[in-house]
Amino acid sequence: MRHLNQPRRRTLGCIGAFALSVAALGFGSTASAADPTPVNVSYQVTIHGVPLQIAEDRGWWAEAGLKPGNMTSFVAGAQQVAAVPSKTWDIGLMGGPPALLGASRFDLQTVLILIDDSRANGVVARTKAFDAIKADAGKAMKGKQYLVPANSTSDYAAQACFAKLGLKPGDMQAVNIAPGAIVDAFKGSDIPIGAVWYPHFARMEKEGGKLLCDGKSAGVLVTGNMVVRPEYLKDNLDAVARFAAMFLRGMNVMRDDRSATLASMKKFYDKGGVSLSPEEMKGEIDTRSYWSLDEQLKAFDRSSGTSMLDKESTRLAEFFKSAGTISKVMDAKAYVNPVVLDYINKNPKLKAFAEGKPGAL
Repeated sequence: MRHLNQPRRRTLGCIGAFALSVAALGFGSTASAADPTPVNVSYQVTIHGVPLQIAEDRGWWAEAGLKPGNMTSFVAGAQQVAAVPSKTWDIGLMGGPPALLGASRFDLQTVLILIDDSRANGVVARTKAFDAIKADAGKAMKGKQYLVPANSTSDYAAQACFAKLGLKPGDMQAVNIAPGAIVDAFKGSDIPIGAVWYPHFARMEKEGGKLLCDGKSAGVLVTGNMVVRPEYLKDNLDAVARFAAMFLRGMNVMRDDRSATLASMKKFYDKGGVSLSPEEMKGEIDTRSYWSLDEQLKAFDRSSGTSMLDKESTRLAEFFKSAGTISKVMDAKAYVNPVVLDYINKNPKLKAFAEGKPGAL
């Protein structure tokens, strides 16, 4: 597997330092260019891509001096990562695990947290077993099976949940199952626990389950990541920053305006062939958190040496190394890259645009 070597990190750092000095003067990140810059993006038809639809609905691409280039939808993050050598996309919207895989294989750089999915990864127990589990998890659960998609963020959240309840690794046996099949398996078996992301865990609750814990209550961070091919980031920092600012602006809408978010979400899901009930669409929004620019900057901040996101990314990597998904735990500073957020923060107009202020660009 490939890793960022030291010379490349220095090159990215030098380019970033120069670009930040330009941004501080207010140049580069305005939408004044006559011809909008095309951006090639890969995504999945999930809530992580809804800010793209919000931007389209509100005309923000043009306002940011951008236009959609090759917009490619994938069914899963692994396929997005596999397509990196083809260079059909430059910026990718994907979950934390494929972002890690892409970092280890192709030096993909995480430059923004799309959405905080921690509360959207839930562990559901059968209602009849819930009280016994809460009272004495070891007695109620040790040696039992649980349903979970293997090597997933839901299993990551489940392991943290089990540890919080006092269980040790190996105390429970995972039964690998596809997310779309987990509800029927929970309904048709005696397995007492299931771990999966929303809306599947909400459907399990309707089939005799009760939410035992989620990623946030278990103390783990589960995110969607905006990743960029390192060569593209090096040569196109301004375009990446404008795209990220547009995305941040979309997340402001998702945080503050549910009705507008639901309208754009329905349009985005309908185009992608995803069908959720109105109740589930509301739940999609409510089980996520949407970080502001300030919250993103704090998560990426290395002023004390190691950022919060460095620590959480390393923790996630250790889990996926133990699962065999990646071969080694990379230094998070090789792929968690604050240069885009710093660029936005140092450009007053671009910062105002990201924060949703009218007429910023």
